[in-house]
Amino acid sequence: MYYLIEHNRTTKKTECTEYADYGSAQLACLQKEQQHFSTHQHAMEVVVFEADSLDDLKRTHSRYFVTEKPADSGTGALLAVGLVGLAVYLLNKK
Repeated sequence: MYYLIEHNRTTKKTECTEYADYGSAQLACLQKEQQHFSTHQHAMEVVVFEADSLDDLKRTHSRYFVTEKPADSGTGALLAVGLVGLAVYLLNKK
């Protein structure tokens, strides 16, 4: 099977359409690229992949299928910096 992927690099939203033959997938890809280019949607990425199944494609090209980010993406780093700062302060206080 052939899969047409439309991926928005900004929002991380991905649309996937399945095709039985490469010619149809490639034609649709070119049309989508023209559409996004003419409407100045430069964050869009349009590609065609061949895979045995959608699950295989999701495994090999997982970056296209990330739907959400972890809730505390920066909290752990801020906590670590805070603890290091506290340790330096306490060591200097002695």
